[in-house]
Amino acid sequence: MEMEMLTAGQLLRGKSLFVNNKHYVINWALSPLKSQTKSCCQSNLTEAVGLKPAKYNMSKIKLVSSPGQKTHGFSRMVLIAFACLAFASVGFGQQTFVGVHGQLNVQGTKIVDKNGNPVTLHGMSLYCWASQGTQFFNASAINHLAQDWKCTVIRIAILPSAYKRNPTNELNKVKTVMDACIANGIYAIIDWHAMGGAQNDIASSQAFFSTLASTYGKTPNIMFEPWNEPVQESWPVIKAYHEAIISTIRAIDPDSIIICGSRHWDQECAEASANPITISTNIAYSIHFYAATHRQSLRDNGTAAMKNGVALFATEYGTSSASGGGAYDPPETQLWWTWLDANNIGCCNWSVAALGETSAAFQPGASATGPWTDDMLKPSGILVRNYIMSKYPPAPPQ
Repeated sequence: MEMEMLTAGQLLRGKSLFVNNKHYVINWALSPLKSQTKSCCQSNLTEAVGLKPAKYNMSKIKLVSSPGQKTHGFSRMVLIAFACLAFASVGFGQQTFVGVHGQLNVQGTKIVDKNGNPVTLHGMSLYCWASQGTQFFNASAINHLAQDWKCTVIRIAILPSAYKRNPTNELNKVKTVMDACIANGIYAIIDWHAMGGAQNDIASSQAFFSTLASTYGKTPNIMFEPWNEPVQESWPVIKAYHEAIISTIRAIDPDSIIICGSRHWDQECAEASANPITISTNIAYSIHFYAATHRQSLRDNGTAAMKNGVALFATEYGTSSASGGGAYDPPETQLWWTWLDANNIGCCNWSVAALGETSAAFQPGASATGPWTDDMLKPSGILVRNYIMSKYPPAPPQ
């Protein structure tokens, strides 16, 4: 069998293996299993380092293209097992964020980890409206957001209109980012980035989420957001749409959190909480804010929703006016962050885009793949990056 040589650097990172002119990414220490499934490679690692067999997913191997030098003489599984065992001997001590927290659940007003402890995610939302944002839908950019910025969640925003024009292209964009999130051991929210009118084409949304739930439903990394921002639709209409999509997802993935939007651009979560979705567990509600526009009254609305017993997630927020441009408001942003953290509400900042608008994290012309120096970042990008990093300080040296 024709093989490619595994380099020492790739082996130490524990992610890469080259076979038959292909590059395999081994995610063996990156995510807890949802099931008890084991592979030969996992069993070998268990024997070597004394792990419980179901603790890590040794069978997730992602194929991407890559050039390399060739060698001969080893079976594919033997080489994969060798890579797993060798990496276990040099780098097993560092668990990823998902490795630590596992499958997330909704308990009352909190999102909790596999041990029942509240967990608050901090990260970024990708931008889907123009190439200045979609250029960041690549593994290198996600690697830097996870490793340099310390993001623990990425929101993957997909425009329904783009999906309807070319479903394969949009699904591939999601998969590229989702695979990078899994490889980095962080969570991801798959966002059907509809505004008003999503209820008029339930079939496209069902097809989209059905495909992705089938692909990723057994991983603990995934969460779903069926409707980005309803506008003036009534809550009964919005609720019926959510229930249709929830039923589609739950037929495939019974566990992952589904985050549901409410009327008026996700600013009426108290109204939704008064007549909540009850057909499934692990339902949360989104609250969207832009700091220069939305202030204490919206926080009060969120507090009322939590008093009614629901959990919230700020799947989109900005440091700017609601348009994405206009004023830049760090003091009000800090008030929001204080409220979010006090209530264990996760958040994703809008947006990973290289645009002139205030809310964009990057200056026009910034690298699409990273790394990014401060002069590539806009004021909002620096502010948000520093906030996220402050939540995950480096571990003290051993």
